[in-house]
Amino acid sequence: MMDGIRFTELLDYSDEETRRWKRWFALNPAALGLPVDVAGAGTVRKLVMHIFLVERHFANAVTGGPASFEQSRKDAEKDPPAELDEIFRISEEASQKYREFLARATPEDLATVLNLSSRMELKASKRKMIVQALTHTMRHWAQLATFLRQQGMKQDWVHDFLMSKVMD
Repeated sequence: MMDGIRFTELLDYSDEETRRWKRWFALNPAALGLPVDVAGAGTVRKLVMHIFLVERHFANAVTGGPASFEQSRKDAEKDPPAELDEIFRISEEASQKYREFLARATPEDLATVLNLSSRMELKASKRKMIVQALTHTMRHWAQLATFLRQQGMKQDWVHDFLMSKVMD
């Protein structure tokens, strides 16, 4: 018997939720311009970008790619993706990187510890970084869902893992 949940199952849930958000924003584009104070983002669009840049940051870190979150953020601020497809492509590419890594990762690969900051002592295993990325995304989607409902912009699906198609 397996203990717990596989990362790929959490990725399936995260990808499903992200696809629903993409569809929702396509139908409600004005929501992206709303001011929001979550994570110091300023607007909903910038919060969504923050979510996806963190996903990409950790995907790059675990796969050996460029992992500078600050540089990624600066690049996005300098040349922000304008179209919804471009914004959401960041998440789709990060998810693909996680899936490719997990398909071949050994327990030793997951246990590999990396230094996350040159300015301070912050180290984590690749396993922990994947958990951080996935929970970071879930937490911010939940904050965003609450904020938008408070603005009268309810989503047309239940966000709970239990209501997803994962593990059916």
